[in-house]
Amino acid sequence: MSEEEQIVSKVLVHENDEQALSVLKDICTKNNLVGLKVCSRGTSIGLGDPSNEIGDVLNSNVDLGAIFLYEGEDLHGVTGLELCEKIHRSRPELPIFLRRDDLDSIDDLAEAEKQAIAGCYITGDQDRLQSLVEEYICSMYYPTEFAQGIAQVSEEAFNNVIPGLKVRHDMPYLVKDQIIYGELFSLIPLESAWCRGYMMLQTTESEVLDLIRSGRTQIKNERPTSTDSNNILNEVTNLIWGSIKSRYFANDHNDEETHRTQVPIMVNHHRKHISFGSSEPQLCFKYTLSCPNHEFPDIVLYQRLIFNLSWTPEKFEESDRAVDELINDGELEFF
Repeated sequence: MSEEEQIVSKVLVHENDEQALSVLKDICTKNNLVGLKVCSRGTSIGLGDPSNEIGDVLNSNVDLGAIFLYEGEDLHGVTGLELCEKIHRSRPELPIFLRRDDLDSIDDLAEAEKQAIAGCYITGDQDRLQSLVEEYICSMYYPTEFAQGIAQVSEEAFNNVIPGLKVRHDMPYLVKDQIIYGELFSLIPLESAWCRGYMMLQTTESEVLDLIRSGRTQIKNERPTSTDSNNILNEVTNLIWGSIKSRYFANDHNDEETHRTQVPIMVNHHRKHISFGSSEPQLCFKYTLSCPNHEFPDIVLYQRLIFNLSWTPEKFEESDRAVDELINDGELEFF
């Protein structure tokens, strides 16, 4: 996969020490992390109380893999320990890494602070920081070929349902977040001999209704309802699921169909959170669907793959059918 298509993860940084920032930049570069620094002076995130600034980011639709804080006071006199507890109450699924001055342990902290912190490190201890990143952010390996294939079959499904679209997607990325985007989401199981989990598509219903009103879909209704928007998302979901199954699961021989472990899926509508009972990073894609003739506004969809029940990527392989298609299309040839 090309450099611009590598799997990344966005992390939030609240740090002002230049030496510490230099170490974090090296860690981010090494692990394909996109560091987002909370601005205390800039206008893009906010001004004033840093807890408010961080709260603005957490309340937005920014998917994150982790948060880096410093235990001492920042420019506003607020300590990282205070921020840890506030952030943990708001987003308990996000790992928080705390830089400490003298002690690379949390044993001396209050119980509430211990619960909020995933791990700590001291300035200059890059090895410790790397181990935390590997344990909490990069703990799940996703083959880049798999991510690339998911994006390809998804774009094909979008164009099948809405011909003539311009589809673009951001870099695939890993998230720890459990936030739900928009009011409309679909959920479908993904099961094979090497993985078990779910695929979820999320979008805003008003955008789908605008699409239907434009006449670009098979649903001809100038006053579409939620049933119509559900049908569109269901159709796209089924097409993507079918392509994934054909491309990646066709060679499966799985005899363990019974006595499988299941976990409850919990949805908190008020907080717009969904939990699959797993803390492992999820593979996420953001798609923007545009009409070249501007017949409907851009549609943004978020796609997540959550392998919370089983994940053995060492058994991953594309099916023979997918290879045959690439050969027939002239993209591959026998050596």
